[in-house]
Amino acid sequence: MSVREMNMAKQKPLLNVRTKWLGIAFLVPALLFIIFTMLVPIGWNAVMSFTTWNGMGDMKAAGWNNYLELFQDPVTLKGFYYSVFIAVISTGIAVLTGLLLALLINKTGRREGAFYRLVFFAPAMMPFVVIGLLFSFILSPDTGLLNRIFQAIGLQSLEHAWLSEPGIVLWTIAVVGGWRFSGFAMMLMYTAIVTLPASMFEAAKLEGMSYYKQIRLIIIPLIMPTISLVTMLMLIISFKTYDVVWAMTKGGPGDFSRTVPVRMLDVAFRYNEFGYAAAISVMLTLLVSLIIYLSQKLTRGSVYEY
Repeated sequence: MSVREMNMAKQKPLLNVRTKWLGIAFLVPALLFIIFTMLVPIGWNAVMSFTTWNGMGDMKAAGWNNYLELFQDPVTLKGFYYSVFIAVISTGIAVLTGLLLALLINKTGRREGAFYRLVFFAPAMMPFVVIGLLFSFILSPDTGLLNRIFQAIGLQSLEHAWLSEPGIVLWTIAVVGGWRFSGFAMMLMYTAIVTLPASMFEAAKLEGMSYYKQIRLIIIPLIMPTISLVTMLMLIISFKTYDVVWAMTKGGPGDFSRTVPVRMLDVAFRYNEFGYAAAISVMLTLLVSLIIYLSQKLTRGSVYEY
């Protein structure tokens, strides 16, 4: 071994150490940001859930009283049911619609595909408040566009007060939420599809496989990790939904769409019960974590190397 090669061999461990510390130095700001914007608030919220505080005076220890009150509060318990219902239905709509759109766009040309992706992704870029206000006009029982269309085509039996009937309002909010995020789900799954090796599809065509069989035997199994990721993201976003519910129904009619975020903010800022509101948020976090864990188990797929 020459002197130069020996010197280079000695320098490699030093370079590895420098690279390691350089990577740590770049990660420290992001780590501090996560600690002070996520971990500290979560910990403080958990501590506050065991206290009684009106936002002005001193905190008083309350033990488990806030959690006991939660399980005895019918409005809050119904809010958990409403939140789970909206999250599950809107996530299912977003994932299935996004997958269908991704599979259809995958068969279009390059220019047409770019146009369709822009059109279907556009709702995901709109603020939720704007979407809520837009659909509150579309779904208005008297002057709304949807009921007017039913009148024009002679389907008056399908007319409803979409945001005022207890049996329909949750479905309406869930469908709007699913429609809004279907474009986002479509983009993620379309990206996963186009990264699949073209050689597999060429071999499938030589074997005489139809596009339906390619979807069932090739595409779905290979993009299952992406579908699982999209499902997790949609559940997280859907459970936090506040603005669209407030813009469309304000929790009504009565309490039939008063989801957990709406109830939590009411308790905190209307009734000044910040300890109880913190307990509600802790239970919501645990519930979301459990449902995400179950969804990951249900949508978990094998990881293939290609």
